[in-house]
Amino acid sequence: MDNGSVDEGLKAAKVEGVVTAADDDVADVRQAQLQALRTEIAHLGAELAAIVGGTSRLAVTEAVVVLETTQNNIRRHLFPVLIAAGAIGYFWGAFLRRR
Repeated sequence: MDNGSVDEGLKAAKVEGVVTAADDDVADVRQAQLQALRTEIAHLGAELAAIVGGTSRLAVTEAVVVLETTQNNIRRHLFPVLIAAGAIGYFWGAFLRRR
């Protein structure tokens, strides 16, 4: 038996029901993969929301720390801060009067 007759025999052996069953299996596998991808996208969206929430809380916490640190530094060095503020105000006023 040569190769051409084997191919023809295989083609003849394919039955419509077998081809349809194979197509249904492929479609089921693709649907399952698609559903898995949709689930993964939903999961990643939830993780992204958690990351954004954590990032915003971290930013607020860091802003509070910077504010408290600045306030503590001003309280510890109140006299030099008042002198610097007065000097800045004096020079600012002198600069504006010249215009």
